[in-house]
Amino acid sequence: MKLLTKPKVYLVSKPSVDWDQVAAFLADEDVPGIPDSIRAGDDESSAIIEISARLCYMSFGRGRRDIADFINNLLSSKDGSVFEHVNYGFVFTGVSRSLTHELVRHRAGFAFSQRSQRYVDESEGAFVIPPALVNENGKADEANKILEEALQSASESYNMLVEKLEDILPRDNFELRTDRRKAIRQAARSVLPNATETKIFTTANVRSWRHFIEMRGAIYADWEIRYLALEVLDLLQKEAPLLFGDFEISALPDGTRIAVPEYSKV
Repeated sequence: MKLLTKPKVYLVSKPSVDWDQVAAFLADEDVPGIPDSIRAGDDESSAIIEISARLCYMSFGRGRRDIADFINNLLSSKDGSVFEHVNYGFVFTGVSRSLTHELVRHRAGFAFSQRSQRYVDESEGAFVIPPALVNENGKADEANKILEEALQSASESYNMLVEKLEDILPRDNFELRTDRRKAIRQAARSVLPNATETKIFTTANVRSWRHFIEMRGAIYADWEIRYLALEVLDLLQKEAPLLFGDFEISALPDGTRIAVPEYSKV
C-alpha cells in the first residue's frame, strides 16, 4: 500500500501572444505600434492584460508607461475582468479526494479534468496521509497506525468487491465489455475513503487563481489544500511576478505557510 504525504504540481499550460496580429490590430486602429503601445515587453501574461485593459479606453500609446505601475493600478482599483484573459493550467498528483472535493467548488473561471474511479482500477491505488497525521519524531505513531489499518481494510474491501462483482454481474446485461467493467468499478469504489489519491488537470484564469490562493492559502484553510495553494503560488510568482507578486508568504510556528495578498479579491 503506497502512502503519500506531498502533492506534485506541474505547470503545463500558459498564455502566449501572436505579436503579428497585435501589430496588425494597432496599425489598423492608427495608434502607436509595439513597443510604444504595449509596455509589457516579453512578459506575455502582462501583455495580454495590458492589451485588453488599454482597449477599453483606447489608451494605446498614452498613460502609464511602466508596466508594473500599470498592473498594480489595475489590481488596486479591482479592475479584475481583464485578468480573466490569462489562463494557467496545472496537473496535480498525489492529492486526496478530500482536497479535490474542495478544489472543484471553485467554479467561476475554472476547468477540471479528474482521474475517473469508474474507468481506472484502484486495486493498486495510493492514499494520502492528512498533514496532521504525518509522523514527526514518532509523535503520530498511534494515529498513523489507526489510519493505515483503516486504509488497508478499505483497499482489501475494494479488491474483494471487484472480484465478487466479476462473478455475479451477468455479462449479457452489457452491450460492451467496458460497460461491465465500469459498472464493477463504480460499485466497488463506494468503499474507498476520502484519502484515496487522485490526479486532476486544473485550468483557471489569473483572477480565479488569485481568489483560490487567497481563500485556500489562508490560515483557516485545510492544511492539505493550503499546501497546494502555496505550491501553485510559488510557481506563478516565478512565472508571472507582476500578477502574483503582491502575495506575502509567511511561515507559521507549526512549519506550514500562509499567503495574504495586498490586493484582495480583485
